[in-house]
Amino acid sequence: MVYRDYLVNIVKCFLPYMAEVSTLRNNKKAVILADIDGYGFNEIVAAYKWQGENYIVVLKRVYNGWCIIGNVKGSGYDITELIAARVTNTAKDDIIVGWQVGSIWSELYIYKYTNKGLINISPSEIYYSKIDIEDMKGEGGRVEIAIWIHDTGEAYKVKVLRWCDNGLIEAIDVYPYYFKKVVKYYKEKTKEVPLSPVHLYYLADAQFKSGEYEDALSSINRLLQFEYPYPSKEKAIQLKDEIQKRIY
Repeated sequence: MVYRDYLVNIVKCFLPYMAEVSTLRNNKKAVILADIDGYGFNEIVAAYKWQGENYIVVLKRVYNGWCIIGNVKGSGYDITELIAARVTNTAKDDIIVGWQVGSIWSELYIYKYTNKGLINISPSEIYYSKIDIEDMKGEGGRVEIAIWIHDTGEAYKVKVLRWCDNGLIEAIDVYPYYFKKVVKYYKEKTKEVPLSPVHLYYLADAQFKSGEYEDALSSINRLLQFEYPYPSKEKAIQLKDEIQKRIY
């Protein structure tokens, strides 16, 4: 906490008059360290607000001081996440930012440092409610990005994305690993009374994607006992057919 305050004080020296360092969703100041140019030394990356607009600034250590090497205008009305991660390259960090566009919605931006400064390389209009970033293959390589997209109540549709060539693709190969976490989340939700068909559908879907086919079949059969399965009887039967193909 003390070190973060130290970084905040450095950043403040480079901000426009009346600008304020932003605060993240976790109530911490939006200041991190990241090696964005791959030279093995950390830069300071910070988000700030000035005249009602959001910005990202990057400071690099030069001799005994600091200088700005990147400064870009952001989006949304606030910031929820500021994370350094190796999305596109295993040798240097990219900056993952969640620009808040609604009470439970953020837009995903991925900033890459180039000789022209920071550039947003994320495909446009990727919105999420929660995010989880991890090297899911555990090989010390590039990370995967799990986005939880709000559906209804406390239910979310989950996708795991990975950078490939010039964009993000669905990283289906890590689903057996990551969706075990999703299964755990929905198992807790299906303990609630009354049982929600929404949670039961997403539990079956998560069990299917994690490779727990027998459990997925059991969950989808429970869902089909409802008068109005979620999201529809046709969709529930379609998922059941996909599960059965893996079992039989």
